[in-house]
Amino acid sequence: MAEETGSKSTKRPTLAEVAGLAGVSKTSASMALADNERVAPDTREAVKRAAEALHYVPHAAASALRSQRTVSVAVALPHAAHHVFSHPIFIDLLEGITAVANELDLSVILSTARSAEDERSAYSRIMRGRQAGGVIVAAASITDPNPIELNAAGYSVVVVGRLPNSSSVPSVSVDDVGGARAAVDHLTNVHGVTRIGHVSGPLDHQSSVDKRDAYIDALKTAGLSMDPRLLYEGNYEEESGSDAAAAMLPSLRPGDGVFFANDQMAIGALETWRRSGLRVPDDLKMVAYDNHPMSRHVSPPLTTIGTDMVSVGEACMRMLHRLLSGDAVLEPEKFPTELIIRESCGCRRAEDG
Repeated sequence: MAEETGSKSTKRPTLAEVAGLAGVSKTSASMALADNERVAPDTREAVKRAAEALHYVPHAAASALRSQRTVSVAVALPHAAHHVFSHPIFIDLLEGITAVANELDLSVILSTARSAEDERSAYSRIMRGRQAGGVIVAAASITDPNPIELNAAGYSVVVVGRLPNSSSVPSVSVDDVGGARAAVDHLTNVHGVTRIGHVSGPLDHQSSVDKRDAYIDALKTAGLSMDPRLLYEGNYEEESGSDAAAAMLPSLRPGDGVFFANDQMAIGALETWRRSGLRVPDDLKMVAYDNHPMSRHVSPPLTTIGTDMVSVGEACMRMLHRLLSGDAVLEPEKFPTELIIRESCGCRRAEDG
């Protein structure tokens, strides 16, 4: 039974099935998908709706690549555009992707979601347009089924990050477990902090879960207990960092530390604590994550965990190109992180990083 289910889920829909669902001939369906003006607009729309419903993907894009003609690839970011373009980590990722795409003479289509509640729109737009031969998916939630569905529909897919439910889809990730452990270990081993809080990202994303779990494990390794009053789930926005700082304030003690899952939340917290009279790092020590461009310019400059997201983007594009060129199975790639020491942790000599 398990084998039958798996086989059915990976069967690729055919043009004949699209034509049957739309109630037209295969020839008409093919012409409609090519936007041929000889096909009536309502028929074209009906065929495209049928193709989207069946997750049908023409093989023209992959064929074009094999014949060395320029094709397009897509980057799906299932978040609202204002969220994507306000986070430098995404900008660096896109820089790496487009740099390699230009080198390979490939066009890049960027698709974001209409809203935070409509993540599927980032994917449906790609499938409806039928212009991309492959897709790079970034910042998908743990429960997002779309990377698997895209792959089953015939697209070559690379996922940025670690998605347990998409283990069959090639991925390029960051060592968030190692990065989070390094953050906590620095506070405990170097500064002797015995009580450390954590502001996580949204826990429906694997990177947030990995950082939180590594934080908990690092505390256990150090023989320290976790105070639930110093745990807060944020959303990676500066405002949620401010909210976390206010929520933690009544429970904080002199000498405590807090590990933030990204720099933007840490920056929001800094301002809230400053207004309350709490001094960083004299009263409270902080380590953040991502090495945001502003992290070195705030007061005090943030000690943070960084990685080369431009290189992550480059690796994603090269992996996708290999898939489009015929490589069937690719091993996951994981990029290391590094601790960038500045002043928010209590180190007095800042190192520019």
